[in-house]
Amino acid sequence: MTKEELRARYKRERADLGANRKKEWDTALTRRIAGSDYFRRAKKVFLYAPKKEEINLLPLVKLAWKHGKTVAFPRCDTEAETISFFELAPGERLVSGAFGIYEPPESAKLCEADESTLCLVPGLTFDRAGNRLGYGKGYYDRYLSTFPGVSAGVVYDDFLSEALPSEAWDKPVDLLFTDKNAIGVSRPVEETTKLQLLLLRTKDLAARVWEFAKKEATEPFGERSFRPMHSPPVLVFAAFVLLLLVGAVDTFLLNRTWEMILLIPFQLLVFGAPLGFYLLLGGKNSFSKKNLRLARVRTSHLWFLACVLVVMISGSLLSSIVTGGISSLDGSFTLYSTFVAKMSGNFFSILYVLFAFAIVPAACEELFFRGVICPFYEKFGVGIAVFVSGLFFAMVHFSLPLFLTYFFLGALLAFTLYATGSLYATFALHFLYNLFCLFGQPYLSDFYVNAGNNAVFIFLVTVIFLLFCALGVGEARKIYHRYAKEGKPSVFREPMPLRDYPRALVKVLFTPGTLFCLLLWIVVCLVNL
Repeated sequence: MTKEELRARYKRERADLGANRKKEWDTALTRRIAGSDYFRRAKKVFLYAPKKEEINLLPLVKLAWKHGKTVAFPRCDTEAETISFFELAPGERLVSGAFGIYEPPESAKLCEADESTLCLVPGLTFDRAGNRLGYGKGYYDRYLSTFPGVSAGVVYDDFLSEALPSEAWDKPVDLLFTDKNAIGVSRPVEETTKLQLLLLRTKDLAARVWEFAKKEATEPFGERSFRPMHSPPVLVFAAFVLLLLVGAVDTFLLNRTWEMILLIPFQLLVFGAPLGFYLLLGGKNSFSKKNLRLARVRTSHLWFLACVLVVMISGSLLSSIVTGGISSLDGSFTLYSTFVAKMSGNFFSILYVLFAFAIVPAACEELFFRGVICPFYEKFGVGIAVFVSGLFFAMVHFSLPLFLTYFFLGALLAFTLYATGSLYATFALHFLYNLFCLFGQPYLSDFYVNAGNNAVFIFLVTVIFLLFCALGVGEARKIYHRYAKEGKPSVFREPMPLRDYPRALVKVLFTPGTLFCLLLWIVVCLVNL
């Protein structure tokens, strides 16, 4: 029988089980687990909140608390398709969560498993090799693939199967508890090689990505909510298109004076129009003061911001040297590979260039990328938000040689946003960096040209970069230490386990909108080469 046929069969049999018999078997199973050495030795017990027909092991909660054990229940992340276990403290109650399954409250602490953890795994049926037949979502298989403790399947003895169909990525449990026995599982002698397992998991991941992309592409627009899967790429794609149209208009302007006059309205159009359209479609919550993090900059953050500014300047110089050579540092400041900063020398010309090339780009880009794009991805982890924000920020400049530089700057600005909790801080850094590019870069170019020794110049910049990286990291540690002493609550989700980042990154990148952005960026960069 196929897995689908087996699921239908065991769901039917479980539904037909009488209430009295179910209660009797549940009680016997609970006693079997409570009397086992595995339960007695465990310092942490991972349980589950049963659905109506599932085996009810909740009486173990009070027993575990009585013996000083940590009790945890799973919480589902339906976007990342993962589960994480959160501690249920004595006196706390479970609350309704994803799929109508009860889970720990929002205040619950993340509970990391170790070798002393016993995880009781539900399932429709198990076989004697420990293979499990669940509901087909794969949440427990993904979690158990890196679980360091003892995993135990719970199943009625009458529901045991002789042999279940299994795939290479299915994760069997270490032992089985039934209402009659505790069974050590037997493994097949022939094991799948690591290469075969990697290929099978890659194939499964590719199939999931393809199915997800088809679902996103075919879902009716009117039924969509602006989820993190597609909203940011749509906004970025709109900005790309508008920026290319503006560049096309610029090529037809015979009078360069008009280019300078129209530069500020052009930038407001490129970044303001997509955000305005999104606002009209119901995204007003994204523009709240709290969501945008319009908090004042603390004086205690000023040294950290100074360190980050030096890292931005020295790091961008080094990445430019790596990708374009030392000669790449010589030249005028160019915005979006289209507009070149030119000053006639009078006060009003300098003032206008200051606004057009330093203040307005910093304000527009920070509102767009750090104010609106970053919050979309925070539910996947702050690391994902920093990476994707930096990626889109680098792509919008349409420069293949400077991609690494812009990605570095975008990711660093996003990191600063989360360290300081202030969009004003990132705007100030962005503005000061643009100011350096406008007025400091020419003097730096003269310095290394006149110095006549590129190796000395590169060495000095590298030393400054590493020194201020160390100082900035140390200052960031102090900032978070102060947050902890103040009891400042985190506005983000619990830290994502490192093993979940690749899946989350694939999920947010492999969407039609993101792929369209990437394709457009590649085409434009190749044309500009």
